[in-house]
Amino acid sequence: MEHINLHEIEKQTYRLTFQDGLYDMTYGTLLIIFAIAPILREIIYLWYIVFMIIPAPLILILGKRYITMPRIGIVKFGLERNKAKNKIHLLTAILFPITVIVVILTFIGMFNVRVTGYIVPLGAGLFALVLLSSIAYILNYSHFYLYAISIGLGIPLTELLEPLLGEPYDYLFSFGISGIIILSYGIYTLLKFIKTYTIPNEDTTNVKG
Repeated sequence: MEHINLHEIEKQTYRLTFQDGLYDMTYGTLLIIFAIAPILREIIYLWYIVFMIIPAPLILILGKRYITMPRIGIVKFGLERNKAKNKIHLLTAILFPITVIVVILTFIGMFNVRVTGYIVPLGAGLFALVLLSSIAYILNYSHFYLYAISIGLGIPLTELLEPLLGEPYDYLFSFGISGIIILSYGIYTLLKFIKTYTIPNEDTTNVKG
């Protein structure tokens, strides 16, 4: 009788949840929004903060609901995976409000380099680097390390380039290039996922024997 390794099956299924490209699209979009934030600020003033918070998570939520779930269904994992998921939720619940506050204070000039020096941008970059690296470790998903580097280095790099390029070019260079690359890879991965995993046809799944 063939031995079934349930742990290995769960591991393979877990990896499948990241193969739809939605995480890459979410963070690519987030980086692009960071890149154009100064432009949005000039056009819609403080309402630009809404664009920094809402669109990226919507890609993940709606994509999982209407693209991924109809193809691979709802996947339930064991105790170990659920503990990891709970840790992510706890980290997000604590750190997301802090991140939003820091972003708002930064863009209204409270953390301007001319006032605080480079300590705050470096600290914010390190904060993002540690946070996303922790998530990458907990989720065992290597792409999050790429996100950590892109955002963690992008924050201080923006401040370093500001005297040379000025706004919005410092943001476009620091976040825009990596954002476009990650978003493009996510779109490519999603299209590949859709082609590989088609939605089951009800006419064929409900055939009576």
